[in-house]
Amino acid sequence: MKKITSIFTFMFLIFFIILSLNLVSAHCPLCTTGAAVGIGAARAYGVDDSIVGLFLGAFIASSGLWFSNWMKKKKMYFSLLPIISIIIFFSLLAVPLYIKGVITDFEMVISMPEHHSMLGMGIYGIDKLLFGMILGTLLISGTFSLSDYIKAKRGKVLFSFQGMIFMFIALLIFSLIFWFLTK
Repeated sequence: MKKITSIFTFMFLIFFIILSLNLVSAHCPLCTTGAAVGIGAARAYGVDDSIVGLFLGAFIASSGLWFSNWMKKKKMYFSLLPIISIIIFFSLLAVPLYIKGVITDFEMVISMPEHHSMLGMGIYGIDKLLFGMILGTLLISGTFSLSDYIKAKRGKVLFSFQGMIFMFIALLIFSLIFWFLTK
């Protein structure tokens, strides 16, 4: 529990330092930085791969959405660009991790599901890290969609840094769930 508390304390510290210095005014760079800090801290403390995967998924989603927003500013936007950019960013991270053996081979996961997978995903050959990456990507994409929906419905956000706070709460909740499942 000390490791999880340390990670989230460190994340809160970085989050509030960035906010207080007003270094970043857009939510996507801030989210991407927060996810990257979470990944580094989780790996450094030896946190389970499923939780690290959640943060990698958050990093993938925020990077992909950040890139599609940048493309929108350059007038090179089309409706499927956010989805395509997230898929490209996912592939750019998952494929090298698989090639280097960080994401366990499908046959190994199927042969030893209790060690390499969680929530019964071993029968499909889905590694813990890959499962966390998939769930984290979908989860964070969903939180940003929820934030955008609220903004469109109300004409304004509920509070400052709404997308970032939604992302942080979602990561906190699912990290705690995964921590209790893998404990």
